[in-house]
Amino acid sequence: AKGRLLGIQFCEFFQDTLYMEIGTRAVQQAERIKLAFKAKGYDAMVDSPTNQQFFCLPNDEIDRLRANDISFELWGAKGESHSNVRFVTSWSTKDSDVEELLRIIGN
Repeated sequence: AKGRLLGIQFCEFFQDTLYMEIGTRAVQQAERIKLAFKAKGYDAMVDSPTNQQFFCLPNDEIDRLRANDISFELWGAKGESHSNVRFVTSWSTKDSDVEELLRIIGN
């Protein structure tokens, strides 16, 4: 029964263009984040065309993001003063959430 319910969800997910619509939205939000960090001069770990963006940030900037309740994942230290981080967007990422991040980083 559980497998059937999962199958129904996937069947609906791939109907028409739903998968592409929600995937496109997530990638667009991630692109906004990527452009903002690049505009601030931060180095991308990789030029990701996906809903995941990876940056090397100064640790004091990471602390500032955490203090403002920005959600991201720490991917490890890079030297003593910088760390790698990952930002992930989804179909449910709100414009207001991205705008708040952009405001905090100064874009």
